[in-house]
Amino acid sequence: MAEDFDDVNIEDFEAKETAKKLPLGWLILFWGLILWGIYYFAMYSPSISGWTQEKAYEKSITK
Repeated sequence: MAEDFDDVNIEDFEAKETAKKLPLGWLILFWGLILWGIYYFAMYSPSISGWTQEKAYEKSITK
């Protein structure tokens, strides 16, 4: 049974037009995570936005 597959070239089964292309969902996820990372860094980095955990805690207990 395994001998039947010894002569098969795996490249014959590869779709040539999509061989080096990522699926659209992966590209959307990749770029979405990069954009989310930039947003997260800008919003929660004390050097850029001034947000700190201490300020957020003090604001939550004064209400």
